[in-house]
Amino acid sequence: MDPLAVLKTLWHHKFFVLPVVLLTLLAAGYVYQFGPRSYEASMSYAVVNPIVPTSEDIQKKPELGLVNKDNPYLRSADPALVIDVLITRLNSLAVGDKLQSAGLGNEYAVSRGLGGNGFVVDIRGVGDSAQQAVATTEALGQLLESNLLEMQSINGADKTYYFAPLMVSKPDRATELYSNRLRAAIIVFLVGAILVFGAVSLARVVEVAGRKRAARKAASPAAGDGPAGPPPADGLRIPDPSAGIQKASRGPESTRVPGQGRGQAPATRGQAPATRGQAPATRGGRRRSAGSPEGSTEPYATSTSASQSSVGGPHSAP
Repeated sequence: MDPLAVLKTLWHHKFFVLPVVLLTLLAAGYVYQFGPRSYEASMSYAVVNPIVPTSEDIQKKPELGLVNKDNPYLRSADPALVIDVLITRLNSLAVGDKLQSAGLGNEYAVSRGLGGNGFVVDIRGVGDSAQQAVATTEALGQLLESNLLEMQSINGADKTYYFAPLMVSKPDRATELYSNRLRAAIIVFLVGAILVFGAVSLARVVEVAGRKRAARKAASPAAGDGPAGPPPADGLRIPDPSAGIQKASRGPESTRVPGQGRGQAPATRGQAPATRGQAPATRGGRRRSAGSPEGSTEPYATSTSASQSSVGGPHSAP
């Protein structure tokens, strides 16, 4: 697609495109400046390994060997298994519903810290205000501690063998997420672009319809399109000049020739009517022609050449 051709098309239909562009710019500016805002607060926890009593400690304190040390996460070959299980529990839908029912933000993220390795868990809470974001993050920290305790007490192990949560950073303040406002403005621009192409399509439809209407008027102008004349006076009808044109286009009509009898066929096209010097042809030669306006009839007279051929010699007219 040629960018210059696109710009020329947009400029050609500027009366349809410019209002849509202006409305899009105003909407994007309003959304970015006065639209809903989001804030984010974060905190971090470090999950510390338990101090397992050694054999020497058990010899010094025999009661340490009698406690339940069945912590399933201590028996795992991967020591970071407890972190994976903890993150999975906090990212469940039930936690989001619990936060929403408490009037907090349901947008949050729980992930590993320090590049995805180690026993550090990062928590980020999002809210419509700075206070809501901080409260959401603190609630997630409390859920982390309670879940970590519940996970390890499944077999009734003693707390001496529990992983302990250690807070690394507190959610002191929240920062605004400008990316959310920018994302909303981008969505408005995309909708505006779609409306611009729709406006161009509408402009083309209107333009093509106008051209067709003008072509129809030029090809077959209506009778009433000309200048209006004065109304007819005294109830008389003004003859239509187009009627004579239509009648002339039909061709000459067959008329009855004077002196033509009733039993004869009408004169065809290309046949000249009888002249005044000739007598109408009748059956008896003396009968009056039915179509002749004359009161008397003339006797049938043959031509001189016909008389000479019938008699055999010259014949003088009377």
